[in-house]
Amino acid sequence: MLRIYTYILTIIIVTPLLITFPAALTTTKYLTFPPIGFTFKWFIGLMQDEILIESLMRSLLLAIIVSFISILIALPLSFAFERYKLPRKNFIETFFMGPRMIPQIIFVLGLLIFYTKLGIVETYLGLVISHLVIGIPLAFRTLSVSVNSLDKRLEWSAQILGANNLQILIKIIFPQIKTGLIASFIFTFILSFNNVTMALFLTSIGKRTLPIEMFNRMYISGIGPEIPAISFLLSIVGLIIFIVADRTVGVYKYMSGGEI
Repeated sequence: MLRIYTYILTIIIVTPLLITFPAALTTTKYLTFPPIGFTFKWFIGLMQDEILIESLMRSLLLAIIVSFISILIALPLSFAFERYKLPRKNFIETFFMGPRMIPQIIFVLGLLIFYTKLGIVETYLGLVISHLVIGIPLAFRTLSVSVNSLDKRLEWSAQILGANNLQILIKIIFPQIKTGLIASFIFTFILSFNNVTMALFLTSIGKRTLPIEMFNRMYISGIGPEIPAISFLLSIVGLIIFIVADRTVGVYKYMSGGEI
């Protein structure tokens, strides 16, 4: 019974992704399924769409910057919460996770007012900061799992043998938490890349991210075949990245609660 449930759930999740491919092969300028005719011109057209490519590059750069900075901030925080007795530790952690608990539309409206006062509304800096606010808690929660599972005896042994703090960090700690670091990067990257609400309110014309560019095209001219075309390509790229990450560092085992 459980196996049947798993198969049904898998079909429900995968089917929308699979439909995007034949839907992008239609010869019509509007979305139709089953497709009418057969052509790859919509996939080829994506490579020639400068605005779409610019928005894609902008989204990729934003997600990479946010992921790296989130990890750089969240990692020492994870050690601080794990290794030190902080006053009101539970309250601080709950407050720190607050942006993830508040409805994003409400949170973004507050940011919009605050950014207007600071003069950074509709700027790339403002968008990076807003993504960091929701990215750092996710990275912190992910890295905390790895930090909590560290074998401190290895660190003590390294200290006894004369290793300094930098050597311990590079040779002892990083190899133990590498899966958590990669998983944290992937989760934060996806969160930033897929975000619509913040980009919708905090970006301007010419500075739109890919999700907003796709949204605007659907809103103005309806869903054309180029939308499922890029959706399919992004799904394939995401699937390949996940498979490579799982084969190399075991991200799936980490996500499922297995040993790191």
